[in-house]
Amino acid sequence: MGVSVGLFSLAILHAGYLAQLCFRQPSSKKILTPSESRIIWYAVSPDNMVVVRIATVCLCSYHALVSLAIAQTPFDSDQVLHRICPVLEYLDMSLFTWSNQTVWPLVLLYLGCYARFQAYTQLGSNFTYRLAKPDDLVSDGLYAYVRHPSYSGLFCVLIALYTLFLNQHGLVSCWLPAISPSLGRALVVDTKFRCLLPVIGFSMVTWLIMVKRVQEEEQMMEQKFGQRWRQYCVKTKKFIPFLL
Repeated sequence: MGVSVGLFSLAILHAGYLAQLCFRQPSSKKILTPSESRIIWYAVSPDNMVVVRIATVCLCSYHALVSLAIAQTPFDSDQVLHRICPVLEYLDMSLFTWSNQTVWPLVLLYLGCYARFQAYTQLGSNFTYRLAKPDDLVSDGLYAYVRHPSYSGLFCVLIALYTLFLNQHGLVSCWLPAISPSLGRALVVDTKFRCLLPVIGFSMVTWLIMVKRVQEEEQMMEQKFGQRWRQYCVKTKKFIPFLL
């Protein structure tokens, strides 16, 4: 096994570790009474977040394992690889080594994690997954440019996770054709699904986080801070500095 392969697997594991932290509530503050829509209340429940964190770690660990197995022995004769990835013919090998298909998503993931963790730090105990009125209006650091940097960061992380680990010719192509030869093969071969599935998935995430949750948060902030909040909104964008 080469040094490059080992470093790639470690990078994937490290990325997975950081990504799962993006779904961890940093504050110990507990909100027991729902103050947001019911769908958001259940979506960000502690149990759901634990499931998401475990799934993220498992997915990244599996990707690292397949990467090591691919590099270990000849592709067509490795019994270990065939056991952990029963269907090999649809795999895009560039997703399991250093390449443009992996480097740029990793960079995006790290940038997203940085923004998310900075938001954790700047808001402190006021960063909660449940909707709760903060003690004060934070308007410095990242919040001097955007009102919701944590969501911008999270969205970057989700895009990176999809690109790296849920790609049509990534890990899913190991199992879908084996589980359902007809439908599974169509899902990993048909180019329509390459666009359709992420569009549906990210549309749901965008509606939940970027639209529904942000709308509820901003209404709460206006009720809490009034004119001070409105002046702050005039000077900042929601997600991307100077643009959006």
